[in-house]
Amino acid sequence: MTTVSRLPSGLTIVPATRRTVDTACLGVFVQAGSRHEQPQEHGLAHFLEHMAFKGTRRRSAYQTVADIEARGGDINAETSPEATSYSVRMLADDWTIGLDVLLDLVTEPCFDRDDIALEQDVVLQEIAGAMDVPDDRLVDGIGMAAFGDHPLGRPILGTPDSVLGLSDTALNSFRRRTYAPDAIIISAAGNIDHDLLTREVDRLAPNLPAGSAERAETASFAAGAFAEERDTHDTHLAIAWQAPAFGAPDAIPHACAVQMLGGGMTSRLFQSIREEGGLAYAVDAYQMIFNDSGLGIVQTATARDKVPELAKRLSDELLRFADTMRQDELDLVKRQFRASLAMGEESLPSLAGRNARQLAGLGEIKSRSDLEAEIDDVGLGEVKALWAGIIGQGALARAAVGHRSALDLWMDWLLLGRDSSRD
Repeated sequence: MTTVSRLPSGLTIVPATRRTVDTACLGVFVQAGSRHEQPQEHGLAHFLEHMAFKGTRRRSAYQTVADIEARGGDINAETSPEATSYSVRMLADDWTIGLDVLLDLVTEPCFDRDDIALEQDVVLQEIAGAMDVPDDRLVDGIGMAAFGDHPLGRPILGTPDSVLGLSDTALNSFRRRTYAPDAIIISAAGNIDHDLLTREVDRLAPNLPAGSAERAETASFAAGAFAEERDTHDTHLAIAWQAPAFGAPDAIPHACAVQMLGGGMTSRLFQSIREEGGLAYAVDAYQMIFNDSGLGIVQTATARDKVPELAKRLSDELLRFADTMRQDELDLVKRQFRASLAMGEESLPSLAGRNARQLAGLGEIKSRSDLEAEIDDVGLGEVKALWAGIIGQGALARAAVGHRSALDLWMDWLLLGRDSSRD
């Protein structure tokens, strides 16, 4: 059982001790992501993550990284819609230094205006790079189609205009609203002692905003459309439907359905569209799951003259799935999930991240055995009924990036409930 401690300051600490390893992974997980931004702050959560590495009151930007790399470790950060995570991996003997560096950059960043201008140029290059990749643009597009004007529908990086409009005042305002102790989880995994970690956090006394963090606006599914014309050989295509939120009663049955559809090379869509039809190099089904909502997504790409045939085959597979899914398919998926849990237990970053995600979304940490039991309890009839309900609603968000004629075909063709056999 994983022990959770909540300090009087409001911080939450959750280490997973592994005495048989020589390393440790520590993460400071802040429940402040792009969905917590106001419209004028678009891209700010990600920009704040960048600025945390530009120097603190005690360390220069170089010293922040050098204190970790000089000991053979590595330091990283990531922004998602619901959280920003800062993490280090290093030898267990050095974990106290790693913790000090993490808490320093999270709680004491210096927002120098010259540094802000330099980092704006860096993020503009990052945005331009993402815009150059059709797959990346498609992922942004399906979010916009599914959530409309809600913050979950906005690209995490922001836009050139929104990033250029950010300032030290905006950064400090966002931190005050969101980087409060009750929104921060310190999650560790490896050869690290729970009591020592708790005492060390308490000793360092991180400087954080007073009060409680601002909560995010509730999301709702919009079932819209996004199309962007590009002069590319392949047209990149996606559909999305509303999925259960993280920890919802039907979350695992939905995950089973998605995995059966397109979670690997033995999945239905890969076999039908790639292996039998030769219509795409790859086709994937996956989830984006949030605390109050979620998306199930199918993503692929094909030559523009093959879009009608691909759309028909995909529609046929989705419409017949509930009636034809088999027990052996579900058994295979359950084994894949159990294997994934076992592999995650052996990866310290994965274990620390999973514990933080569960604590943030569920308020508790479920053991591997508990999660395996939930997976084993899923029945075929339950998955069939869930998928039949999704198809019965017929509400899909659609996104496409590519040639104009293919965009029009995709937007017009793939509507569940219509006659998918028309020419």
